Amino acid sequence: MSYLALYRKYRPNSFDEVYGQKYIVDIIKNSILNNRISHAYLFSGPRGTGKTTLAKLIAKVVNCSNLDGYTCCESCNSCKLINNRSNPDILEIDAASNNGVDEIRIIRDNVALMPSVSKYRVYIIDEVHMLSISAFNALLKTLEEPPAHVIFILATTELHKVPETIVSRCQCFEFERISDNDVVKCLSNIVDKENLSVDSDVLDLIAKHSHGGLRDSINLLDKLCSCSSRVDSKLFYDVVGLVDEQIIVDIVNHIIDNDVKYVFDNLEKLEKNGKNLEIFIAQVMDFLKNCVINNSLFISKENLVVILEEFNNLSYNIRFSSNVLLSLEITILKISNKLKNGNSSFNDSDFVISNNKDSDNNSDSNIVNNSEEILVESEHMVNFDRVINNAFALADKNLKKDILSKWNGFYDYVHNKEFASIVSYFLDSNIQVVGEKDVIISAEYSSVVNNAAKNIAKLELLFNLVMGKFYNIAFILDDEWIKLRDKYISDMNRGIKYEYIDSDIQKSAIIDNDDDNSFSDISLSARDIFGSDIVEIK
Repeated sequence: MSYLALYRKYRPNSFDEVYGQKYIVDIIKNSILNNRISHAYLFSGPRGTGKTTLAKLIAKVVNCSNLDGYTCCESCNSCKLINNRSNPDILEIDAASNNGVDEIRIIRDNVALMPSVSKYRVYIIDEVHMLSISAFNALLKTLEEPPAHVIFILATTELHKVPETIVSRCQCFEFERISDNDVVKCLSNIVDKENLSVDSDVLDLIAKHSHGGLRDSINLLDKLCSCSSRVDSKLFYDVVGLVDEQIIVDIVNHIIDNDVKYVFDNLEKLEKNGKNLEIFIAQVMDFLKNCVINNSLFISKENLVVILEEFNNLSYNIRFSSNVLLSLEITILKISNKLKNGNSSFNDSDFVISNNKDSDNNSDSNIVNNSEEILVESEHMVNFDRVINNAFALADKNLKKDILSKWNGFYDYVHNKEFASIVSYFLDSNIQVVGEKDVIISAEYSSVVNNAAKNIAKLELLFNLVMGKFYNIAFILDDEWIKLRDKYISDMNRGIKYEYIDSDIQKSAIIDNDDDNSFSDISLSARDIFGSDIVEIK
């Protein structure tokens, strides 16, 4: 018998076996118990979070001849055929490769046919956002009023690309990334049943690396177990291409100690060992960010800001470099020079070793310039935190729906001379929270978030043009969104209410603070409150 991939072998066969998505599963269970199954569902969310799995479970449950509550009998003809993936009444369609109007017309013409062996004909259309406009139009009427024996289940990873006319005809559910704890539980269950030899810390590493995608995590476990009969953390780092966190700690410590030769030698070793230095840069930034979030700083705040600032610049500019190692080494030299001089902000021109005796004459003006730069940077950071706070404080799901209904308007600017270079930041992102004047948007890749931050004024202008109303925007990573959301929910459960902060009040509070560390303290306190944790308002 041919080998069956673990993610297929351990696909949930009942609602009780589903990891994560508790509220969605509970709603569907209750719908089944109360005989309130919808004629059309729309599942949206990141890949590998259970959309297709839940669609198949619904198809199985509604067609079971001897259903016990919401549990299938597994013995009737329909259940057996579904388990064998041969039920002719369950039709799975990949819209990525069948996205034309002709394919949808075939569905429209066939929905009148009665099921062959089951009670319902269930159409599961995956990646539905890939359908053409004409295909969506052909689907509209059928989706709104299908025959009583037909159920549509649509799935997409990009909800904003699905026309509002389709969305309004479906019962919609937004799937969330699976928590690391649930991923570890699922992997532990597979390891026990398969009698695999996997170190427990590897499961934690897999969960962290999969970013909430359960299918990705199971596939990675499958891959690791194919490499060796014993899976440890060293094998994980070798296969995935990541650098061991202890090596990152060691390198960062030597950067702080200005031991440039040691750092260069180890960076060369990493490259010779086949490590992806772009991934290494992202790992360093994530590591330092987590130090702030978990309040486990092993370096001063000032040094942390220096390193993060330069690595952030490097992560943006690296795509233009033909020699990543050289670019990384130049960044290390900049950081080293900065740490020696004790400045808190510098430009490329500061990376000059000078013996000019007259340089002291300009010290006062340098202090003034640096102070102005610190003020601008601090105001930007506080404004970012204020946008997040205010979005939550006045969050309105109707405003969010209104923005989503206009989202396709950004496509009108793809070839616009003024906005063509930035419109992709919106198209590659997801709207999360909408307040009266503030919006939180998340993206999967740090490059999108970093570039958006550098072009925020222009992005807000484009947003204003498409939406017809001005909003302040905060771009964050998807991972940060998940944490912020959980933090917000926790605060709400504890009775903590988010109050709207006026920009003028916030600014005066910053300027009037006499504490020398006020800028960094304000920034860090905001991160402690919202951290990199974000919440979706539904």
